[in-house]
Amino acid sequence: MKRLEPNEGGLRFLVNVQLKSRNRRFLRLLSEAVARIPGDVPPVESVTKVRLRARGPRGYVGLVTYSVAGGRKANQTIDFYTSLLFDLSRKAALGVVVHELAHAWLNEHISPEESESRERDADRTAASWGFKKELEALEREAVTL
Repeated sequence: MKRLEPNEGGLRFLVNVQLKSRNRRFLRLLSEAVARIPGDVPPVESVTKVRLRARGPRGYVGLVTYSVAGGRKANQTIDFYTSLLFDLSRKAALGVVVHELAHAWLNEHISPEESESRERDADRTAASWGFKKELEALEREAVTL
């Protein structure tokens, strides 16, 4: 497990994260995603872990879990699953990464109660960060998974 410095590899967006992966493809995808998020977007401080795992819940490529225990600050973990993530093209896999980052950002900066459709909100947020083509690639490829 590695604790990243705020500006290491362009990861200023994830300021308190412990990264659990040595997979170079995944690290490049994550670094590219966060480096392309506009600089005026506030960082996500509640994400404490980003992990690459072999398998996840059926049909999931990525998942953000959100928890608050005992009145403490919110804590988020982002998991990505190689069983599906690496079946996608680089562009579509980047779409997955930024979609999950958008979920984490929305959880921290916009109350979940204010949203009726978190998936659409995450896609709209990621598109506003400049990832429309990646999300379109993901949509095309997700049909075949």
